[in-house]
Amino acid sequence: MKALHRGLRVLVLAASLFIGGTLSLRAALPREVGPKSPVVNLTGYATVAYVDARQGNDLTGNGSRAKPWASLPRALESVAPAAGSRAALLFSAGRYTQPTFALKPRVDLYGGFASPGGARDIYAHATVLDGEETQRIAIGCDDARVDGFHFTRGRVRGKGAALFCDGTSPVIANCVFTLNRTLVPQPWAPALLHETAHDGGAIFCTNTAAPRIEHCYFYDNTTECGRGAALAADRRAAPRITASVFANNRSGIDDPLRSSDGGAISFFGWCGGAVSGCVISANISLARNDAGGIFLALWSAPRIADNVFTANDGGDDAGALFIGGQEHRYGVPLDAFPSAEKFHVFVERNVFVGNTNSAKNSGAMRVTMESRATFRDNLITENQGGFYLQRSEIIAERNTVWQDWRFVEDKPSLGPSVLTGNILKGPFDGKVEVRATLSRNMAEPSAGGLDSLPVTDVFLADGQTGEIAGLHYDPATFTTVVTTTAPLSAPDRLTGRPVKFAQGKNGQWGVIKSARAREFMVWGRLEPETKHPKAFEVLRTFTLKPDAPAGIGARVK
Repeated sequence: MKALHRGLRVLVLAASLFIGGTLSLRAALPREVGPKSPVVNLTGYATVAYVDARQGNDLTGNGSRAKPWASLPRALESVAPAAGSRAALLFSAGRYTQPTFALKPRVDLYGGFASPGGARDIYAHATVLDGEETQRIAIGCDDARVDGFHFTRGRVRGKGAALFCDGTSPVIANCVFTLNRTLVPQPWAPALLHETAHDGGAIFCTNTAAPRIEHCYFYDNTTECGRGAALAADRRAAPRITASVFANNRSGIDDPLRSSDGGAISFFGWCGGAVSGCVISANISLARNDAGGIFLALWSAPRIADNVFTANDGGDDAGALFIGGQEHRYGVPLDAFPSAEKFHVFVERNVFVGNTNSAKNSGAMRVTMESRATFRDNLITENQGGFYLQRSEIIAERNTVWQDWRFVEDKPSLGPSVLTGNILKGPFDGKVEVRATLSRNMAEPSAGGLDSLPVTDVFLADGQTGEIAGLHYDPATFTTVVTTTAPLSAPDRLTGRPVKFAQGKNGQWGVIKSARAREFMVWGRLEPETKHPKAFEVLRTFTLKPDAPAGIGARVK
């Protein structure tokens, strides 16, 4: 009877996996990514006040809709909600400059209004907090919300040029962070490589800070010398980043000693949290630093799920994602390998396309330095270097790796690894050099393992190609607008999909923000060329055909 029950469970599991094969990988992203302009529900606020830089007056105003204040400091000083109540400050469009300010508990800031109490659109009615390239913009606090602002031109010879969260956890939503920068420490001549410098070009989180960052856009932020050009977490911080966009950020623009890992995001020093439902595109770690996209090290284990990584470039290892357990150390012992309860990275339902690194061997990712990670339902294809695993303890289930992969260099402190149900196209580089069990994978015979299947293209041909009539960058929305010569097929199904722009033998990748009949928008900007590309290719979704083997390859549920 027990055997019969086990058999029934196997049949049910196989059926569910077979049905799952009809689902599309484009579903990894939420329907709406990046900043939105929702109506603000004011019913829960005891105090509602208005600020208007153009029409307000700090001397004669009283914060009413008819007589708004003119500045942010005046507004913050003037509201003091009683215990158990909240205040909302509504900011009209305009440019607001002030000394570095601290958020206030139970005081929520909303921007993007045309006028006091008027229509809201965070792009059309941009409310700009301007650091004027001279100062940090804001300091975080608990129990506060910042919604609908543009943080721009923050500068600090320290960490977090736009927002610094030290043990604090505000909610940051529907905001744009652009042109923020941390400056190189002075003097800066450490004896060793990889020392910590000025992290977090836009946002820095430290000392258990756990801000929620939702529907934000990080564009063209930089560190001169420091990790995480857009956002950095350190010392057990746990930021939760959802439905946001990271495009064209650069770390290490003035870094002589490789202290600038993470072109977009860095987690370092036992950090947690999550990055989920985000677009991470065309970010760069310069000066031989790791991870153009996301960098994890020193036992950091945020959940990385439902993201699309394209066109990220690592100056050394890993174009899109670097996972390292140990940190770089010289002349001192390494840490003991933590237990699975304390350190385990989960990487699930992500798409890695068109990423590269300097050696072109780990464009999608490099997992190394005694990492422990589980990979499920990820798509890895068209990168310059694919699934690179090294000295790590790995569970890999139902991933589609439609390119090269490798698993090298075992270590006695690590447990055995398991790879099952994956599509591993190859070419397979060398041999599996670690203690690993491979079972029911679609892989080349040289990979070994039990019940292997021959590599076969088992995916729907649902890509799309076309010619480009025109292309221009929109500085108001930080997007690239592409006009096509012919109508797009099913434009409503293109949002969130990787697209390649071809110019001769070369090409650039991006992620589609939105599409309509003869036009689509891509997050960020393309690298300038003498002539704009003439053709585009929307990557197929790698959805499995109905007759594909059950339980093989990535699927999104």
